[in-house]
Parts: sequence; structure tokens; C-alpha cells
Amino acid sequence: MIAGKDDRYEEVVTQIGAANSLADMQGLAVSICKAYNLANIAYHALYLPGAQAFNPILVLTYEPEWIERYKNNDYFKIDPVVVSGARGFLPLDWAHLDRDSSVARNFFAEADRYGVGRQGMTWPVRGAGGERALFTITANMSAPEWEERQIACKREFQMIAHYVHDRIVEISGYREAEPKPTLSRREIACLESAAQGATPKQTAARLKISDRAVRLFLSSACTKLDCATTHQAIARMVSLEMLRP
Repeated sequence: MIAGKDDRYEEVVTQIGAANSLADMQGLAVSICKAYNLANIAYHALYLPGAQAFNPILVLTYEPEWIERYKNNDYFKIDPVVVSGARGFLPLDWAHLDRDSSVARNFFAEADRYGVGRQGMTWPVRGAGGERALFTITANMSAPEWEERQIACKREFQMIAHYVHDRIVEISGYREAEPKPTLSRREIACLESAAQGATPKQTAARLKISDRAVRLFLSSACTKLDCATTHQAIARMVSLEMLRP
């Protein structure tokens, strides 16, 4: 069960860390949908070093009929979300995807018939080991309601996307266990502050150091954790049980 509205994010992160199998992650995805009033959640591993198959891991709450149809027709090649997300880095609001082609229009119309969700947001994830994945949430609500929901939850789901990816890669055996890196007190403090949503300027004021120093500590922490972004570094620290968001 996911906790009440005020502490649901912390509970979600805790349960992600406690998951020991893809079945656990599947059940958690269903729970997250209920807690956030979403239509569906989809995790799609595009590329994992060492995996022999394309699209090696899928954790989806879509209807089984849609999943089967999607795979049988190899919609991976035409899905505008996958095509755009595979080459991008920024979150994708489905409302802004190009639907000029008949292929894209037909695809989204068919997806709607199978209850995928009329509104959607997808986060491309770049993992610490070179992995690439997509994390998607969908909802059935009006455009104004969806915009309001994004403002309230966008950052939460950006972090959840990285936590889910990191945990799935580990429990699937695609990332070897590594010694825990040694981070300085200041590096950990800056990551903790970032995990709580603070900007470098806010962190600087809290720790009584300069903005530049905060950015340097975050950069050095990313280097030690072999991560390209602060979000990746935070997710890595959480997975190593060295940090609580």
C-alpha cells in the first residue's frame, strides 16, 4: 500500500528500494498509478549493456491485449514516444509530439482505444552504466487538469524514473555490485539538499558556502559515482543506501 498524499513520494521511493524482482516492480507500478490517480505507468529499457535482446525489459500496467498487439506489430519502430525519447534527453509531453503523419495519428488513436491514456509524459533515462530507458506516466484528464498535475508532480516523477531504472537494472543482473564510493561530507550534504528539491543557491545559503562551491561539490560527487547528472547521482546514492531523498 502507498501512504497518504503528503508522504506518498517517500513511501514510493522506499518501496522501490525494497523491490527484489520485476514482479515486485510490476505490483509497485500498479500501486503508484492508484496513489497518483494515473491511467498507466510504463518502464521500457531501450538498451542495457550485456543484454542480448532489443528492448530487454518492459514493466507495464497497460492492458494485456495492447501489450500483445504492440509487440506483435513491432510498434517500437513507429511509436512517436519511443522514437523521440530514444534520441532525446528532456521530458516529453505527449501533447507536444508531432502527429502530422497518418502513422502517428493512427497509432495514438489505436492506443486510445486500448486505454493507454489520453495525456502522457515520458522521461528519457540515461543510467550510470550507459543504459538507456524510458519511464512514462499517462492519465485520462482534461488538458488543464494535466497541466496542473505536471506542475505538482513533475519533479517527483523525474526522480522516481531514475530510482525505478536504477533498481530494475540491479535486480535484473545488468549491473555488477560495486564497492561503495567514498564521498565527502560536503558532497553528501549537497546531494541530500538537491534530493529535497533545493536549488544550488538555496543549498549554498543552507550550508553557508558559495553557489560555485555547491556546483563543484555536485560535480565531483557525480564523477565519483560515475553519473552524468545530479538526478542520476541521487538515484545511485539511494540505491546504495547512502542517501534518503
